[in-house]
Amino acid sequence: MKEQTFKLNLANTKKVGEFLLVSAMKSPYFFATLTAIFMGHNMVLIKSLLFTIDPLILAFLRMFLVAITLAIICYIGFGLVRPNKQQWISLLVISFLGVFLHQITLALGLAYSQTTNSALIMGLNPLTSTLLGALMLKEVLFRRHYIGIFLGFIGICFIVFRDFSSFSFSIGDILIFISMATQALSFVYIRRLANSMHVIPITAYMYILGSIMLLVVPVTRDMGVVLTFAGFTWIKIMLSSVVLTAFAFILWNNCIQQLGVGASSIFLNLNTVTALFGAVVYLGEELLLQHILGFLFISAGIGIATHHKKGKKEKRPSTIIEQSV
Repeated sequence: MKEQTFKLNLANTKKVGEFLLVSAMKSPYFFATLTAIFMGHNMVLIKSLLFTIDPLILAFLRMFLVAITLAIICYIGFGLVRPNKQQWISLLVISFLGVFLHQITLALGLAYSQTTNSALIMGLNPLTSTLLGALMLKEVLFRRHYIGIFLGFIGICFIVFRDFSSFSFSIGDILIFISMATQALSFVYIRRLANSMHVIPITAYMYILGSIMLLVVPVTRDMGVVLTFAGFTWIKIMLSSVVLTAFAFILWNNCIQQLGVGASSIFLNLNTVTALFGAVVYLGEELLLQHILGFLFISAGIGIATHHKKGKKEKRPSTIIEQSV
């Protein structure tokens, strides 16, 4: 009876997943908007958790839950995927960059930096991925790409440098920038691996291997504190991990496959705006003129870099998620 119930629940889970994916394909703009808003709130939610939880412990718990969720989704949709030797090597590199280094620097950076700064710096991810793709994958860059990258980095200067006369900056901002860069670098390797392996199994293995690497955290931290977490704290952790990271990734990836790279840039900006709004409203952070100027320059950079005239063919990289936490 129990085995039959499990099979029934598994079938229902698969039907729910198929329904979400089909719905995302039929209404990509609606789901892209909704997903971008959810993903923007995720950074605010993580920041709120860091007020009471050690950054490294939170990173370990989140990645462990994400890994379990994506492993289940991947098994339901693709069965047991067996990478070859070369794919394993690529997966280890992707996991180290995109999960281990990215999550550690993200958690520590958010602990020492404002969410407003972090959201804008992470918003530079698409432009950084474009630049790294050109350097490492020999992808062709056009004039608009160079202009977009230049404007984006000007926007970062507005955000990172607090006082242009002394060029002082926060260690938290540096860590967030490193987090953004390591994630962008992992996306380049994902693009390369996506030629021989579907992006969902790649992501599942990426988080599984990354969470195994993060086992160094329980060795260096007292994990007994997790037993003292309130029920609401666990709800927030589950929401951040399972819903706003794992499921959001699946829906977002399907949406941008429908919309294309150019149109998806609009929703990446919405992601940043949502995080800024949440930081001001929920966390009481101050929105400064430098944040507005930084956002305008980064948004302009993304818009110019991804603008593509109809009827003109260009070689495009494999479509993957361009921003996540």
